[in-house]
Amino acid sequence: MNAGVVYRQNASLPRKRQRVQFPSPAPDDMDLKKEIDKYLETQRLMSVATYGKTPWIANVYYVHDPELNLYFLSKNWREHCQAIEINNKVAVAIADSHQPIYRPQKGLQIHGTAKSVDVVSGLQWMFKMWNKLIAGSKGEKLTDPKKFLDAGLSKVYRITPKRIKFFNTELWPKEQFKVLDL
Repeated sequence: MNAGVVYRQNASLPRKRQRVQFPSPAPDDMDLKKEIDKYLETQRLMSVATYGKTPWIANVYYVHDPELNLYFLSKNWREHCQAIEINNKVAVAIADSHQPIYRPQKGLQIHGTAKSVDVVSGLQWMFKMWNKLIAGSKGEKLTDPKKFLDAGLSKVYRITPKRIKFFNTELWPKEQFKVLDL
């Protein structure tokens, strides 16, 4: 007998067996959360869709925390930042644009809420991650959260996901995706 498959007798044909396929057990939320976290670590750019007075989409660099919140930095006057002030609901797409179509496909679709982070202690962690993952050795380093806030030219935004749809045809070739509701 194969795992996940049960053979039972058919009531109408007592001597024959009928194959019954049960769905694979879904990974628990912690396993799915770990897989999403691993994927987020492989990417740096996301598309953020907003709707203020009109729909708008922007590509921004991001870092994430263990709770799968996404953080990005942007100028206050950009369309997506102005839209977030009007309507904090956002949609996000993250995918590697270099993945060939004939290989397993991976990507995230997320919806949630965005809010500016304007507490110095909240920015210290984000600055450290930004400098390590985004700025690297050649980019501009973020050093002083208080100066950053006082300057008022840019903001750090945190996107808190409500739902994450993880497409991964390597992990789930048949169903192709799993959904994490938060």
